Amino acid sequence: MKKLSLFFFSLTLISPLWAVNTVLLDFESSTVPPSVSSWLNYSNLGTAASVWSAPNPAPTDPVNSTANCYQITKQVNDPYWTGLEVNLTTPIAITSTNQYLHVLVFKNSTSRIALTYTPVGGTQSADTWVSNSTAGSWIDYVLSIPVGTNLKTFAIKIADDPGVYYFDQIMLSDNPASLTKTPLSIDPTIKSQVIEGWGASLCWWANIMGGFSDSKIKTICDWVTDPVNGLNMNIFRFNIGGGDDPTHNHMRTDGGAMPGYKASLTAPYDWTQDANQRKILQQLIASRIAKAGVNDIQIIGFSNSPPYWMTVSGCSAGNTADNSTNLRSDMFGEFADYLTEVVKHYHDSLGITFNYIEPFNEPDVNWKAFGGQEGCYISNTDQLAIIRNLYTKLSDKNMLSYCQITANDANNIDNCYNTLGVYNSAGDILSKFGLVSVHTYGGNNRQLLASWAKTNNKKLWQSESGPIWVGGTNEHQIMVMSDRIITDMRDLKCTTWNDWQIGGDGATNNPWALIVSTYSNNLNPITKGIAFYIRSQFSRYLKPGYTVISNNLSNVLTAMSPDEKTLVIVVSNQNTYTQKYAIDLSNFSNFGKVQEIRTFVQETLNVKNYLTLFNLTGNSFDYDASSESVTTFVVPINQTPQAITDVKNDIGNFYYSNRVLYTNFQTSEPVNFSIYNSLGQMVTKLNQVPPMGNMPLNLKNGFYILNLKIGNEFISKKIQVF
Repeated sequence: MKKLSLFFFSLTLISPLWAVNTVLLDFESSTVPPSVSSWLNYSNLGTAASVWSAPNPAPTDPVNSTANCYQITKQVNDPYWTGLEVNLTTPIAITSTNQYLHVLVFKNSTSRIALTYTPVGGTQSADTWVSNSTAGSWIDYVLSIPVGTNLKTFAIKIADDPGVYYFDQIMLSDNPASLTKTPLSIDPTIKSQVIEGWGASLCWWANIMGGFSDSKIKTICDWVTDPVNGLNMNIFRFNIGGGDDPTHNHMRTDGGAMPGYKASLTAPYDWTQDANQRKILQQLIASRIAKAGVNDIQIIGFSNSPPYWMTVSGCSAGNTADNSTNLRSDMFGEFADYLTEVVKHYHDSLGITFNYIEPFNEPDVNWKAFGGQEGCYISNTDQLAIIRNLYTKLSDKNMLSYCQITANDANNIDNCYNTLGVYNSAGDILSKFGLVSVHTYGGNNRQLLASWAKTNNKKLWQSESGPIWVGGTNEHQIMVMSDRIITDMRDLKCTTWNDWQIGGDGATNNPWALIVSTYSNNLNPITKGIAFYIRSQFSRYLKPGYTVISNNLSNVLTAMSPDEKTLVIVVSNQNTYTQKYAIDLSNFSNFGKVQEIRTFVQETLNVKNYLTLFNLTGNSFDYDASSESVTTFVVPINQTPQAITDVKNDIGNFYYSNRVLYTNFQTSEPVNFSIYNSLGQMVTKLNQVPPMGNMPLNLKNGFYILNLKIGNEFISKKIQVF
């Protein structure tokens, strides 16, 4: 019943686009329909090589999700071509409404395909072999049949390689383009979470790149925080390093050897430690203020491991025993004191506020001593004790007004969900933390975790993810992460999404690094990686304050601006074939010019954040999403019918210069302004502004949008304050 409902839903959306579709064969039944007088295939085994109603080899393929299809096996000793030939019981008259024959073909080879037709009393059309290197997905092949033909016979022919092939959804249509466009419908009435921002952890890249020159550090941090040309990031996880035994030599060399602030129980705090990460953090804040005109940065201070001298094993990489807490039981209080002292120092002495403190990172992982990075397994029971100790320290030091606890930062979604059940059963833990943080390397219980957070009134962040265990090419891994962002935002309903690494060592296709360098090169070259451009397709346009709204596809993310004047659509196609979409905007109106921004993951194609503009005609448009690409559409909606450039001369205007706002309107009505920053967040409202005159406009440096309403007229302008 569910499948039937989906079919009628799809038909409803597609039918207005294609006036006439005549389905000849869909192979859902194993019985040959009466419309077919005879059929055969050209194989040595005859029709025994075929199955009339075989299971769809790729039922989740968006091009063809039907249950059954036609299967044929081409053997090595078969004739040059093998395929399916069908004779119709009643010939079909070909007109302009049905002149295109469409056949879906699934093949695991690069074999060529030919479609032919034979009219009543005529001869078969010539074989026109079509090459298509796509394998492992459904492809729509199209043949044009001359108007006036009485169609009696058609054939699908396979050349070249032996193997198993599948045909399906054979139909006649009035449209020469693919009929397999996937309908995308968007429902703005179903609202989800409000986005707080995008970000990443600072370790380990900041431990290396913080040692670069001041100019390179500024460039990197500008790239990260710039809302227009950069990643528009404002969420950062600062690693409060534990520091390993100085006699050990096993930590990874790309920044994994994090310094600690305290060398022993009795040693004083050494605030000169961790200079590189601190320098990056300070510049990120400065760059965000300079580029966005606002300091909306949120910081988590998190621990991968306590200092080695607090551990059971004496090593900050983990325990020697499996799945055993590596923080000594007599050090729970000391560890809480250590974390809060670091956060307090940054707040009191450096003016940097940590919004959250995370006492354990991936406590569900079996971290082992003498590994390549800091890590600490902590049992669920011990997590409760650590949270209690940490909360007490935050309270005693009067820090709860600016810093809360977040937990539990599990590596696996399911582990996080299960541990939260333990927290809930403890009775006193939920009130001690305000943010649920989780990593999405593994696990499936996104919706359960989202529901738990909502029920318990907790914010939920995806605090770390990356392509671990993904496999395949680097480009494939980058695209998997693109789809994971959408899955996490849709199903987990997290308000922020964070990468593990921003910077890294290696080539520009490094799937873990958005900004890449060559650490062994003393010149410290830096460049934007492919992942930088893919990630910015999301982070630049799905801005803080935007609300995620519903759509019907799992690889598409949609959101609206706070003033509901901008719709953002992000389409991710990680497949190695083009996906075609019919995008329905009937739930919106009064469109402005659409921005289309696209990035291909294959660097050789040299398409990175490529921008095109187009006007909508009607309330829908078609789009072909190229293979391994991400496309973002920024659609102005609910616009006033009169464009900004078409404002009548007799209405008047306004302009801004040198921190003064000038108005010149020939009216007695008051003028009202709404001012938004570059993130789409409302900064202030100016009501009852005189229609003619000037007034000081005191704003921080940056870009702003001034929306003016005077009577029934609207004018918007972008200004820069400097």
